[in-house]
This record gives sequence, structure tokens and C-alpha cells, in this order.
Amino acid sequence: MTFTSSDAPREFPRVTIAPTHAGCLAFLTFFWFFAYFNTFERIVATWFESTTFEHAVLIAPIAVWLIYRKRFAFALARRSRVDACLGLLALLCAAVAFIIGKLSLINALQQFALMSMPLFFIWSVFGLVTLKHLLFPLFFLILSVPFGEFMIPHLQEVTADLTVIMLKLVNVPVYREGWYLQIPEGLFHVAEACSGIRFLFSTITIGLLIAHLEIRSRIKQVAFMLSVIVIPILANGMRAFIMVYIGHVSNMQAAVGFDHLVYGWVFFFFVTALILMFSRLFYDGKRLPRISDESVKLRIPKKRFLASFLIIGSAPLFMLIFSSQKTFALASQTVEEQNSRVISMFAGWRPIYSGYDEYRTETLFIKGEMVIFHEIKYLTEGEKKELLTWSNRAYDPEVWSVAKSEVHEHKYANERIHYKYLVLKNGIGKSINLVYLWKVGNEFSANPIKVKSLQVLSKLALDDFGGKALYAASTANVSQERLIEALLKQEQQKSE
Repeated sequence: MTFTSSDAPREFPRVTIAPTHAGCLAFLTFFWFFAYFNTFERIVATWFESTTFEHAVLIAPIAVWLIYRKRFAFALARRSRVDACLGLLALLCAAVAFIIGKLSLINALQQFALMSMPLFFIWSVFGLVTLKHLLFPLFFLILSVPFGEFMIPHLQEVTADLTVIMLKLVNVPVYREGWYLQIPEGLFHVAEACSGIRFLFSTITIGLLIAHLEIRSRIKQVAFMLSVIVIPILANGMRAFIMVYIGHVSNMQAAVGFDHLVYGWVFFFFVTALILMFSRLFYDGKRLPRISDESVKLRIPKKRFLASFLIIGSAPLFMLIFSSQKTFALASQTVEEQNSRVISMFAGWRPIYSGYDEYRTETLFIKGEMVIFHEIKYLTEGEKKELLTWSNRAYDPEVWSVAKSEVHEHKYANERIHYKYLVLKNGIGKSINLVYLWKVGNEFSANPIKVKSLQVLSKLALDDFGGKALYAASTANVSQERLIEALLKQEQQKSE
């Protein structure tokens, strides 16, 4: 992917910059880095902790080199008011998106918002023509955000499909169950490491660089990038097939254990070399424009620079205010200690939650049937302390299975409240009815997306910094309508 400006001259003047303006840019860069240090730290930590994103370590230095390589673009700066307004508006949207990402604890949102800020800064200060020439380097910088692991299960599925197809083509009997492949000689598992996502991301990164540096035609760029995406996926399926086939012909004496990894890496290096050679078929003599002897001084408008600085600094400032208010709210509330008291259970059931500030259980009887209530309260949220997360569950899946799952609406105090209804069963024949929902501020909902939105709005208003999970459970003799009615009455009594 490459971007050029049709109205740019074929020969560009050399760009120089006064020490004062260079100091302003350096100051803003350091301010951006240190003001958002925690997010940068999380991005870099992910690069080194996950092998999927190891290649991203090189993206930022390459992006800086690409910008330096096209520094002539700054000589084309056309500073219109429209560019300034749109660029600053986009920069403000990035700052707001960062705040929302922090408040909702969505790492990808805050990281993408952070890494898009240089792009909008260039637009607001230097104009759209300069941005067109620098769009690829700035877009390439955004690719350093560690994102895309959700693709792993899908790639595992494709790898397993391709392996089975190839084994059948060479008449090797195979039985597939999920990501497990059974052949007469043994069992193979298409693990996460076999998905090929690391190889795919690396080749896409290399492909984008080649398309930008060596290919001028847009049609050739698109065709090359499609091949760069398809070839690694097919190659990974071929690699998995080769490993299984070697295990078949060697009676599981080869392609298992350490040599399995060695063969895989040798194959990947071989395919990468082939892709690099294949890319030369698309080269069309792309070159950088010539630089003339004429020089132009790079100037940064003070008002635009100051406006950009204030917008970039607004997000960390808000988060600082939010943190102080959150600390004050936590200190001003009395939390009931659980101490060593065991949380009450019903028929061996209880919600699975962690990191909460307060956990209360109560029981009452409805027409002779016991009903148990659970209130799990989060006064504040953090990285490892969150109301809505995959590890917080309505039941222990190793003990209980869901016989029925429904979302219903209940009218209470002139409001329509949505709640979740479950019928749980375990291996020894016990069955319970269960209703639950979440509460943020004074709002109830069983919709996780709505609850996340309510949390963000409450935090933006510096009001409620966490939320509650509310549960009620009993035997099948107590209907879901009675359970939700009793649960809402219990919560109302506590609020009064």
C-alpha cells in the first residue's frame, strides 16, 4: 500500500528545520511518550511476552526511517483552516477513544488511539498534502499495536482442514475430532503454535514494506498483498501435513518432539525466501523523487502546535483526575470484610468471581422454599479487578452445566428490566433456577455491552467507578418471576 500526491512536483526541495522548531517537536514527542508511558509499557511488554508479536519490535524504527526517507513531504505543507480543524477534531476523537479504552479496560482501543495520534498531528499541523506522502509510515506505525490473537482458533480450524484434505489425497487414513487428528500411528493436535499466526503476521508486515518500497501500480500492490496473505495460510497447512506424514511413514519416530519444531522452522524459512523471490515479479521500478539544491525551512504554526499539545495532554490529565476521584470514592466507602467466613452456597452452587471489594450473601424463604442472594460489589476497577471479564462466571463449569438459558424482561417500579435466567444441573441430579443481572449506578441490565457502556458513562461523570453483580437462586419450585422480584426488592431495600 502506498500513497502519492498527484499535484506534487517531480523534484522536491531539501527540508531544513530551525533549532527552535526542532525543539518543539522533540518536546512534544517526549511528552507524548511519558504522558502515556503505562500504555507504551503494556505494548512493549506484549511484544516480548507473546511470540505472535515479536516482529512488532522492528516496526517503530522502520516507520521512523520511512518518515525520514520522505522528509521532503514537509516542504509541501499547505496549511488550510479546513485541514487544521479536521486534524484537531480527529486528534480529539483519538484522545476521547483513549479515555474510553482506559475506563472500559479495553487495551486494544486505548493502544490504537494512542498510536494514531501522530497521524492526526501531522494532518492538523502540516496539512493533507504532507499527510498523503507520510500516510503509509504513519499507518505502518499503528501496526505495532499487538492485536489479532482472536484469529488463532480460526487459523487452527483452517490448518486442520487443509491437513485432512492433503492426508486423504495421499491415502493416509485420518479421523478428525475438533483440532485432534488421529492416524493409525498416533494422535496429533493442531495447537495454537500450529495456527501459523506468527508466520502470517510477519509475512504481511514484510509484504506491506515491499509493496510500499518497490511496487508503484495499485493493482500490483493489491495482487501481491493478497498472495502474501494466502501463501502463508496454505504453507502452514502444508507444513502441518508434512509433519503428520513424516510421523506416518516413520511410525512416529520422526517429526515429534524437538525435531517437529526444527522441521517447522526450516520450512517457514524456506517459504519466506520463496515469497521474497516471488515478490520480484511485481517490482515496477518505483523510485523516490529527486531532491533539488533548493532548501525550504520547516515551520510549525504556534497555534496549531499549542492546540495539538493541549488535546494530547487532555487524556492523561482526565485520567489523573479520575484516579484521584476513584481513590477518594474508595476511601469514603466502608467495605464489609469477609474475613475467614465462608460464602454461603446453595446446593453446592455459587458465582465464581475474583478481585471484588465486597461480597454479601443473604437467604430468605418464599412459601417454604429457600432463596439465596449473592451481591458482588466492585467499588473500583483495574487491570486485574473487573466486574465483566471472562474469568467471572455465574457458575463453575466443571460442576454445573446449563439446561436452559434465556433473557427475559421484568416490569418493576415502572421500569422494564432485562435479566438472565438459567437452569443449572450437575452430575448427581441436582437442579437449580438462577436469575442474575448487573447494576451500575441506578441502572440494571443483563446485557454486557450495555453494562460496559453504563460503566464508561458513570466513570466519565466521576460517579460510579465499578458496579455490582446480583444473583438469586432456588429450586425449581420457585419461578423465575418470583426470583427476580425478590432480588430487585432486596436491592431496593439496601438502597433506601
